[in-house]
Amino acid sequence: MTVWITEADVPEILYTQSSGYIANRDMAFFSSQLGIKSLRYKKIGIENACQSFIDDEVENILSPILPGDIVFVQFPTWLNYQVEDFLIEKLLSLPDVKVCLILWDVIAWLFDDSDRDFTKDREFRLMNQSQLIISPNEKMTERLVKDGGIKAEIISMGLSDYNCVSPPSFRKVFKKELTFVGTLNKTDFSQYDGKLLINLIGDPEQLTAEENGKTNLNIIGEIPNSALPRYLNAGFGLVSYHNRDKIIEKSYFSGAERYGQLNNPLKLSLYLASGLPVIVDRCSPHADRILEEGLGLVINELNDIDEVVGGINKSHYNEMLENTWKYSIKLRSGFFTKNVMRKAILYLSDQS
Repeated sequence: MTVWITEADVPEILYTQSSGYIANRDMAFFSSQLGIKSLRYKKIGIENACQSFIDDEVENILSPILPGDIVFVQFPTWLNYQVEDFLIEKLLSLPDVKVCLILWDVIAWLFDDSDRDFTKDREFRLMNQSQLIISPNEKMTERLVKDGGIKAEIISMGLSDYNCVSPPSFRKVFKKELTFVGTLNKTDFSQYDGKLLINLIGDPEQLTAEENGKTNLNIIGEIPNSALPRYLNAGFGLVSYHNRDKIIEKSYFSGAERYGQLNNPLKLSLYLASGLPVIVDRCSPHADRILEEGLGLVINELNDIDEVVGGINKSHYNEMLENTWKYSIKLRSGFFTKNVMRKAILYLSDQS
């Protein structure tokens, strides 16, 4: 029996632009340390090809798989829907091959925060055809069952790991300021009226004119992901998706605020892997862990920041640093990946 995991083969520049590709690469990397082999596929060149070319490419990707093997599919694959459906359905049709979907994102929920019936959507149909699903966390698992109608067995990962090419520094500066890294058009920073500074790392063009004019926002711009762990050396890392006013400039990811209550944000893993204490929304699936493990603070909304951070002294901050560094070692060594993959392999090996 061979255990496989899908891995997107994309140009290096995409790893500076997309959290999805970073998570995909890191999961394959940490899985390889368990002896799991990669099934690599090229995104560029296959998506706009004719069906006969797609057929040949998919056959080539799946050709090493033999009866009795286990295949983990990182989902979404970031191929277009037509190619993704064809690849997964072809894989599911292979005789005596067990398939597990590693669920990174539910795209339907990121773009749609309504309470409609999602059970017929393609994502959920594909999930229900697999033998097992690895969900980001328990809150996502609960909604998959309740709103997605998922009947397949589900194992929750808990947190996502983060591979730091260059190790971060343990030393952090105690500052009452925050840093937000990522897609800036998922969060409405115009509502933030606090005095404490929020540093914004991301594409400045995703900010509104009002956000650009706020003196409590320090717009840094984009920084390569590989350099971020060493750059994050002061204050707190912020994870928040508040966009209550649904302003038009921030409406592309219309389900982002609710989706932030379900997902494993790459920025959270980045902060923790860098050894930086965090601040998360109270509705985050990780809020309880953050408080119980002493990894940071929790807010109800952005304008709670001054009060919550204002009450922290250097001694308390240093305690959070110690706790966070322990988690940094876990995330940088692939602790959560290896734990859930071992559980998944045991489960699938027992299935007849």
